[in-house]
Amino acid sequence: MKKKLINFKELGMLNIVFQFGIVVLSNVFVGGLIGYLLMKYANMGKFWLILFLMLGIFSGLYQGIKYLLKEAEKYERSNKDGDKGNNGTDNSGTR
Repeated sequence: MKKKLINFKELGMLNIVFQFGIVVLSNVFVGGLIGYLLMKYANMGKFWLILFLMLGIFSGLYQGIKYLLKEAEKYERSNKDGDKGNNGTDNSGTR
């Protein structure tokens, strides 16, 4: 039996993890940048840098988890549709 060179399902899962990381890191970066700019140009203390970094971390984790839940729902829906097609219980022909 010949094994496939590229497993697209595994690549899709790797892509989800990669996008989760990008979402978290981009939120942390934007929060840190806003905090840094406030600290440097508005002569505010380091408190604002730390505050915006924390807000960026929380925002990134929230958005990342929201993204993962959405992808998990899509995955479950596709598996559910695949199961209907495989066992032959969906014979309504409405698809």
